[in-house]
Amino acid sequence: MSGNRIKLLLSLFFILLVPVLAWGHQDVWLKNEQGDKITPAQNKTDPYSPRKTCGACHNYRIITSGYHFQQGFDEMRDGYDKKRSWVLSPGMFGKWLPTAAAGRLAPKSNKDVRQMDLSTYDWIGSRGKYDARGKVLSMSCGWCHPGGGPLEYGRDAQGKADDSRTLMDGESLNRKALDGDFSSLDTPDGRSRFRESGVVEADCLICHLTDYRMSDRNEQLNRRNYRWAATAGAGLGKVAGGLFTYANPSAGPDHPQFAAGAWNLSRRPVTSYAWSDRRLFAADGRMRGQRMKKTPASKNCLLCHGEGDAKNTGTLHTAKSDAHVQAGLICADCHGLVGKTGRERLRHQIAKGRSPILTARDDLDGQGMKTCTGCHIQGQYRPFRPNMPKLAKNPLVVHEKRLPQAAFHTYLVACNGCHANAQPARAMVLLDMSAGAEAGYTADHLEGVRRPSDYALPAREPWKPWMMRETQYDPAVPKWMQWFGERMPNGEIRPIPLRYVRKAARERNDLTVVLVDLPDGGREKRRTVATDGNIAGMITQLVKMGFRNAVYLSDRIYQMDKGKVVAQPLPDKTLYYPIAHGVVPLKGGATYGAKGRPGGCMDCHKDQAPFFSKMEIVSIRGFMQQDYPVLKAPHAVPQYKSWKLKGVPSFE
Repeated sequence: MSGNRIKLLLSLFFILLVPVLAWGHQDVWLKNEQGDKITPAQNKTDPYSPRKTCGACHNYRIITSGYHFQQGFDEMRDGYDKKRSWVLSPGMFGKWLPTAAAGRLAPKSNKDVRQMDLSTYDWIGSRGKYDARGKVLSMSCGWCHPGGGPLEYGRDAQGKADDSRTLMDGESLNRKALDGDFSSLDTPDGRSRFRESGVVEADCLICHLTDYRMSDRNEQLNRRNYRWAATAGAGLGKVAGGLFTYANPSAGPDHPQFAAGAWNLSRRPVTSYAWSDRRLFAADGRMRGQRMKKTPASKNCLLCHGEGDAKNTGTLHTAKSDAHVQAGLICADCHGLVGKTGRERLRHQIAKGRSPILTARDDLDGQGMKTCTGCHIQGQYRPFRPNMPKLAKNPLVVHEKRLPQAAFHTYLVACNGCHANAQPARAMVLLDMSAGAEAGYTADHLEGVRRPSDYALPAREPWKPWMMRETQYDPAVPKWMQWFGERMPNGEIRPIPLRYVRKAARERNDLTVVLVDLPDGGREKRRTVATDGNIAGMITQLVKMGFRNAVYLSDRIYQMDKGKVVAQPLPDKTLYYPIAHGVVPLKGGATYGAKGRPGGCMDCHKDQAPFFSKMEIVSIRGFMQQDYPVLKAPHAVPQYKSWKLKGVPSFE
């Protein structure tokens, strides 16, 4: 074969090979809600529809059956929890989890406005707010929901998911004043406005676009521009106008004008696409497919999970604070799509671990999930993309050498129990809702936060977590809470919406005032319910509002009996968020036991070692009134006492 012929064949080979290696999505015509093309000449002011655009080629209905989109919607119904009528599903849409958001979704059918907190319409965008500088003041529930599912479809008369019609279609058929989907505490007439707002379709690009703009997307939800959110988030252009505009952008949740604003329901927002930007659009007006990636980058996952992990567990997904990030791993390496076939994986059930807090689709726990023992001990690790570590080292030899005769610890202590013990962010450990606001305090120094992003600030120094005991010792962050509720006939306690608690607190000028440290070094005065007099006064106000069996939950359950405050034990255990990430890089030397035997053993077994002796609050109101910000007896005790131990187990 001649040299020229060989060169020609090689050239053809590389011409065919390069497109395969440089795989990318094809350019795409954007389409509006009607399925019509959006071009520089046609429908050019319409927002694009992910359902009509992405769904033209991909099975939108199957994809949106994944639990990220449903969040309990596919299992929900009025009466889902026979004991707690306000719990409507196992997911974030329908379950009351105040550490995520103090507002709760209203049942479909309601008899009294007092039992309602957030309708579906308000759940999506109510109270979401950035200040004039673009800093987060408060978050709406819809900020961390990718759309689809309950943000697109409504419920039937029994409160079950009804995918036969969208919220826009259902709204025109149901105008009941107390409907859980179609009422609103914010609109001028108390009714939802899905016809004007549109619905929030599943936004594929939150995960699959390299430079997605989450804050721009969420600002559209704040404005109640639901159908425009995906267009703004993708950075395809600008959206002018809004159905709702805050009167005072800088007024925070504790300000009387926080939620005040103006509604414009007659003029439709207008989209101005950046057609001339060739990074976004081809010359004919198609969106550039090269911006999309098949495997989501970690930064896309962290658009929702980043601040949540920092708030709940003090975790920052950085190379400095996480050995797996430092090694070049990304979220999808461990949390891939569940399923053996392409059709199974198309359902977008993302592999997850087991959590006592997050209960949506518990039947999927562990499926397809990479684990510490699976990768590091059982030899299941396989690099399947460039830049992944070549192997996951087996630590057994090192453990046996440094900690001889301590093999039984691996049965008692989870891997993270020793290896995730230097939390870099401030996190939340205390949530005080007694005065009608979400007053949070950090896990590192119990400083009061002013805005949600304060939880993600770097801690003064990495701090040791608490431990939770279930099947093993696991690192975790407790959530101590104070709130008012209404005792139901069956004895269960339904949370009272914060707007009523806030109104009651404004009627009381005798609440306890605490001078609270702030993350920026400043201080502010905060009101809290700490004394028996505070409790009696607040319950009296709430009873006047119609909450006949109002009670206060703190370290115990407090109620009024013959004019006196009486207490009974809390039936529930402390809520703990397990720390699943943030394995400490070995170079830092912070891992428990790193010094080997015997010095490393004393990391846990000396008297004041935080593994057993981390202080936990047993009387929140006593701590706030007398000890803040120092955790000490009698209002706080070492954790080992909660485990019925007499002291720190001795090292032998």
